[in-house]
Amino acid sequence: MKTISVLIPAYNEEKRLPKTLGLWQEFMSHNKNLPFIINEIIIVDDGSRDKTVQSTELFIGLPIKIIRIMPNKGKGNAVRQGIKNAKGDFIFIYDADAAVLPEALNALFAESKTSDVIIGSRTSLDSKTKMSFFRRFVGFCFHIFCYPLLPKIKDASCGAKLLKKTAAQKIFSKQKIDRFAFDIEMLWLAKKMNFKIKEIGIIWQEIPGSKVNVLRDAPEMFFSVLGLYKRAIFG
Repeated sequence: MKTISVLIPAYNEEKRLPKTLGLWQEFMSHNKNLPFIINEIIIVDDGSRDKTVQSTELFIGLPIKIIRIMPNKGKGNAVRQGIKNAKGDFIFIYDADAAVLPEALNALFAESKTSDVIIGSRTSLDSKTKMSFFRRFVGFCFHIFCYPLLPKIKDASCGAKLLKKTAAQKIFSKQKIDRFAFDIEMLWLAKKMNFKIKEIGIIWQEIPGSKVNVLRDAPEMFFSVLGLYKRAIFG
């Protein structure tokens, strides 16, 4: 049976992470006949200044592995380090806010026989999304900006992505962006390497406490994606 490493990058998540791990504990205890085994839940603590790591200590029944990074370097770097240490046949990149319920993994895994990278989408017709108008508008603008790089992808930034480990290792050996635009680079590299990408609609609900700050992070994301355009044009 195939194994899955759940990879959760976390930065100052002591308040949200216990609820998220509780959802995973419930999912794993109530679903004994899954077509896969979750062999580890990797928490990559990205230089947190709170009690993110200590907040995991109550979940002794979960196969939790902690990776600590100091100082904070960004979500892209955290995911990259997690993939280097993952043992599963598949790696499920999952946001610490649990905006997507763990049950979404079932639908993503169902596509794994014919696809190498399976991503959740908040904007496809079969998705069910509760999102503020402002966040939806910002996401739409970012999608338009990235469209030439990923013309067939509707939602590159959703925090639920399942990758075959072999594909993840090859992609992230070339991945360089350390912060939030890493999703765009990851899928752009997957496309360049001819991995099959499948996008499916999911249930997603906006959770308070997002670590993305539009005023602070938008310039960095803009120049990161601009760098991808440069790489695409000049190799």
